[in-house]
Amino acid sequence: MKLAVPVKFGRIDSPVSPLFGHAKYFAFIDGDAIEVVPNEYDGGMDVVRWLLHRGTGVVIVQHIGKKPFEVLQQKGVGVWYAGEGRIQLTEALQRWREGKLLRIDSSNIDRFTRHNHHHGEHR
Repeated sequence: MKLAVPVKFGRIDSPVSPLFGHAKYFAFIDGDAIEVVPNEYDGGMDVVRWLLHRGTGVVIVQHIGKKPFEVLQQKGVGVWYAGEGRIQLTEALQRWREGKLLRIDSSNIDRFTRHNHHHGEHR
């Protein structure tokens, strides 16, 4: 299963980026192979389309917008929380492989969106 993680720098020893749609790079992990690729897209929905096109099955993030999250979830892509603060890519991957990351779902997504805009859905 191919994983995608937004990262700050174009190298394997990069920390996870707190941004999703505006991350400068994404690390794609397929088995033991890690490829870090520049993110040429600007905005969560364009990034989601790119990740889906690349066959991503799991995304590990610190923050993600509600719409990108919902589309990933509809397409069967698992979204997992890397944790807060400066977390290295290798640390996030190790914790995911050990089953120590929290899965983001519709019951907890509000904790992981950067901009909590409430439009009457929580009454």
